[in-house]
Amino acid sequence: MIDLSVKEIYTIVGLLMLILAVFTYSHNKKLTLVFGISGAYLVLNYFLPKNLFFDIVSFVVLITPFVYARVYKKSLLD
Repeated sequence: MIDLSVKEIYTIVGLLMLILAVFTYSHNKKLTLVFGISGAYLVLNYFLPKNLFFDIVSFVVLITPFVYARVYKKSLLD
C-alpha cells in the first residue's frame, strides 16, 4: 500500500490538472486558465509550509475548476 501525505496527493492532482489544461487549450481558453492556475498552485503548495490556511486554500483551489465547469457547462459546450 502506498502511503501518501495530503500534500503529495494535492501535488499529483495539480500535475493532472496541468496536463488536462494542456489538452483543453485549443477548445476553451477560460477553462484552460482556471485548470492551469489551479494545477500550478497545487504543485507549488508542496513547497509551502504546512499550515491550516494553506490547506484550506488548497482545498478551495482543488474544487474551483470543477465548480466553474459545472456552472458554465452550457457555454463550455459551444
